[in-house]
Formats: sequence, structure tokens, C-alpha cells
Amino acid sequence: MTSSNLDSMPQVAGIAHHRLRVRDLDVHVAESGPADGPAALLLHGSPAHWLEQSGVMTALADERGGTRLRSIAPDARGLGWTTGGSRRADEATLVGDALGLLDALGIDRVHLVAQDFSMFAGWRLAFDHPDRVASLVALQSPHPWMRPTAAMLRNAWRLWFQPVVATPVLGPLVLGAGRQRLMRHLLAYGGHQVPDAPLGSFLERMREPEVARGLSALYRQLILPGMAALPTGPYDGRHLSVPTRILIGADDPVLRADAMGPWRGSADDLRVIPIERAAHYVALERPDAVAAAVRELVAAAG
Repeated sequence: MTSSNLDSMPQVAGIAHHRLRVRDLDVHVAESGPADGPAALLLHGSPAHWLEQSGVMTALADERGGTRLRSIAPDARGLGWTTGGSRRADEATLVGDALGLLDALGIDRVHLVAQDFSMFAGWRLAFDHPDRVASLVALQSPHPWMRPTAAMLRNAWRLWFQPVVATPVLGPLVLGAGRQRLMRHLLAYGGHQVPDAPLGSFLERMREPEVARGLSALYRQLILPGMAALPTGPYDGRHLSVPTRILIGADDPVLRADAMGPWRGSADDLRVIPIERAAHYVALERPDAVAAAVRELVAAAG
């Protein structure tokens, strides 16, 4: 592990940064909290980087909330300040990235927080590697047995941007060029504007051609195939042993906590919780709610 000065890195009090070699990647990792505290791995969503989880990290490091956690927030493959391997972005690859990072850090088991596209890998980790996941807080994710509902299909037009972003050449161009209108649209999803500081950082980083190509690859290889697989029920009949909380922004126009349909599997401890005053970017808008859900599961794990 080596420390590194990372150009144009946003600075947040109490959060340190370093690089780590994991598989074919030089992973940028943000960390906070005590090195000997329970470990939480926080995975960001689209079109963001580690800064999306910074408020949760700060809350989990605050002793006034109870047990202080060691928070680890990497930039995903191809995004943020992580470099290398941006053309490989399928589910199995992201699962391998997460497990490789834990191995490189010498961490056996973590409390996992995953937002948006990271939940494709998050569910796979919870079902297939429960020995590595002590608990799971899923942000803006359907439950693992959900089928697309009529209400979701009526609002599917709001996701028009997904095939645009996924298209080679076109996707990276519209993400990073000019006034970045598509990025600005994504970061005001559900009518909730991302705060100025992370907004500026997300826009700036996406102007890097390799980062824009990385996000396009994620939509093409992970997000669109993952959504297309939902009707096939990839987890139907399976049991979820990892204690899990799904947090859904109450103002999200597509994904609704009360409209996910029946479970087609079983779970030891799974609850879906609507989060008021939030739309899509729950970790940014309500880091207090995310931290509270993590702490509840940490306390229950003893």
C-alpha cells in the first residue's frame, strides 16, 4: 500500500486517500475512522465517485453515533481516480474487484453499503459470499426477487438516457463534452439537485475521456444487462442470510418502496425502508439515514 497525491482530489476533513493495486487496477481508496474499528465497504453509484459516500463516512467515524467504523470507499473500475481495466465492467468483474480489495486490505468481513449500479455486485456478494459480508445496506435497489411492475414500466421512459450513455463514442461524448447537459440531468434526478460541491467534482471528473468511457462501459456491460435480467428472476428461490436494509428515496420517480411486488425467495432479516427528503442519491441527501441503518446492523452483529 502506498500513499499518493491525487490531483484535483476533493478534500473532506477526516478522510485520507491512497492507492492500492488490485487485480488489473490501481484503485483509489478513501478511508476514515479507526483502523481497528468494524469495517464498512461503501460502493458508489452512477455518475459519481467516492465523494458520494463521504457524508456517510463522516457520520460513521463520529463517536457521538456509537461505535466508530472504519469506512473504505473505493472508486469503481474506470471511474473517479481508479485507473486501469476500464473496458471490463461486467458483474463478475466488479465482484472480483470488491473481493480483491478486501484481500489486499487484509479484511475478512465487512458491512457493505452499495448504491445504484454497485448493487448488481452487492447482491451477488451477499448471496454467493456471505462469509465476507456481515450486513448489507442497499441504496436505491429493488429487492433481489423483484420483477418490473406496471408502475415502474409506466415510468420507464425516464430512463431514456441509459442506452445513450451505453453507446460507444456517443455516450462518452455526451457525458463529458460541452456543458455536460446529460450529466446535469442525471444529477438532478427526481427533481433533487446534487449539492454544488459534489456536483462540480462529478462533472469535472467526467470530463476526463477515460472516465467517460468507463461509465459508458458500465452501462453497456453491467447496468443494461442487469436490468434486462430482472424478469428472469436470477435469485428466485434463493435464501438471503445476510441481514439487509434496502433504503429507497421517497421522491424517486421510478423505484418505489411500496411497489416492488412479491418476494420469490426468503431472508433471515430484510426490510425495505422509504427515506423521506431523498430521491435517487440517498447517500448524498440523507447520509444520516444510511449511517443509522449501518449502525443498527453493526450493533445487531455484536
